[in-house]
Amino acid sequence: MKIKHLCIGAILVCIFSCAMPATTVKTVDTRPSISITGAPLDSILYVDGISMGNAIQYNGHPNILIIEPGTHKILIKDGNDVIYQQTIFVESELKNIILK
Repeated sequence: MKIKHLCIGAILVCIFSCAMPATTVKTVDTRPSISITGAPLDSILYVDGISMGNAIQYNGHPNILIIEPGTHKILIKDGNDVIYQQTIFVESELKNIILK
């Protein structure tokens, strides 16, 4: 009789331990950031006159460039040629710059 009660107890523990709800918490990074799509291989990204390195590294897969909120001058050069120049305003989340 003890073994029967022990088996029933073990089965109940297994059933109820598997029935607990599972939750997943994801945090979203809403800091202002930019990504560059379609940048030539050797192009350089400048933000407010400061070189950020190779523009292709900020393609959004997976790298982005996190910047301060506000207005920024974005310049992308390929050698001596300016291929993109614009003043942008970023407040939060991701701004994608697409080069054609």
